[in-house]
Amino acid sequence: MFGKKTEFAQYKFLVDGLTDEILKKRVETSLRFYITKANKYRRRDAVLGTASIIMPAFATFAAAAASFYEEQYPSLDLAVPVITLIATVIAGVIAHFKFSEKKDNYRNLAESMKSEVAMYECRAQKYSAEKAESEDQARDIFLQAVEKIIEDGYRKSRELEMAESEKNTT
Repeated sequence: MFGKKTEFAQYKFLVDGLTDEILKKRVETSLRFYITKANKYRRRDAVLGTASIIMPAFATFAAAAASFYEEQYPSLDLAVPVITLIATVIAGVIAHFKFSEKKDNYRNLAESMKSEVAMYECRAQKYSAEKAESEDQARDIFLQAVEKIIEDGYRKSRELEMAESEKNTT
């Protein structure tokens, strides 16, 4: 990661353009949170997804090796059930914790936030002079849009968590 900026650092210029300090902190905190969470779940999804592909292939290899080296390594017969067990647990963890869905949710929230800030900074679409009669009105529209993104994010996160906990109770 030498010389490479983090995703938040690459988009910090958008947040830095906001003049209202409270609004700036609200957007900065939310955007940093969404990016961090999206990256965390992306890594988990990638590692476990890769393991869920490799483990069954490795079990097949172990089964072949167990039959070929049956005399020399009798304990190799245990490798296949152990590897299969690990692969099954990994698949269960992936399904239960919904890393991919969480990654997508946080990624969408981060992109929505970046897009909204960029539109506001550029005074585009609903923030244009034709749509917003004053700077205060544009700021109010922006504040409502930011809060809606945050609210939608909480709602979707709760839905994912509830689906997760419902699986625990059934």
